[in-house]
Amino acid sequence: MASKKQSVSNKELSLALSNWAQKYNLERDVYIERLSSALESGADLEHWAQYDANEMLPFPEIESGSKQSARAELIISLRNIMVFVPVAFTWAGISQATTAFSKYSTLNPTKIVNFFDFWENGYGVLNRFWTLSNIARIDFLLLSIVIAGSISIAFLQTNAKKLRSASMAGLNQERLALSLDLNSYLYRFRTPTAFVVSQNLASSIRDLRNSSNALSKVMKSSEKNAAELARGSVVREQLSNIKKLVEKLQK
Repeated sequence: MASKKQSVSNKELSLALSNWAQKYNLERDVYIERLSSALESGADLEHWAQYDANEMLPFPEIESGSKQSARAELIISLRNIMVFVPVAFTWAGISQATTAFSKYSTLNPTKIVNFFDFWENGYGVLNRFWTLSNIARIDFLLLSIVIAGSISIAFLQTNAKKLRSASMAGLNQERLALSLDLNSYLYRFRTPTAFVVSQNLASSIRDLRNSSNALSKVMKSSEKNAAELARGSVVREQLSNIKKLVEKLQK
């Protein structure tokens, strides 16, 4: 019996396993490589029947949503840097304003000017680029970029998550279908242990019980039909009429 089992092969299933592994770059997985070879040659299938393919098959790496995730990571890095740019720019403006204000005060010791008024107007000493209103305007633009980046990150991450979930569902179904095919084929090669024998016996008893119940129902239905047919039989009525006629003649 063992030699007969070893002579059996399933190249179609081996090809399906190889194609699935090639599709997801899993050709070098030890389980897939050796099982595919065993299926193609039909050797040592009793050994491979001991393993559950659903547990042994590797999980393919999900590539869907990877581009969105990479873009989100890049924007996160840029945003983390941009958060500090407005602060640094504001302090640079303060430095320029205080330096210019000190120079203005030295050149005009008799004039009393408020620092914020000087920072806003410059009085010909401070460059217009570093005035208070211009710094506030640029800070607003920089913070707007940070906010837009945060919104983009949330959108990309959500989109990547949806793509990964959809892809994962498809991959899991494909992997499950393949594992079921493998388990179904290899089940016949299992070594007849007490557990396997008890399973087969229980299955046989269950099938026999179902067949007996079905046969019993058919027999009851046949008996009922036969009884109804007998009660309404034309031949029986004719015999009854003949019997009555004979009884009258005898009188």
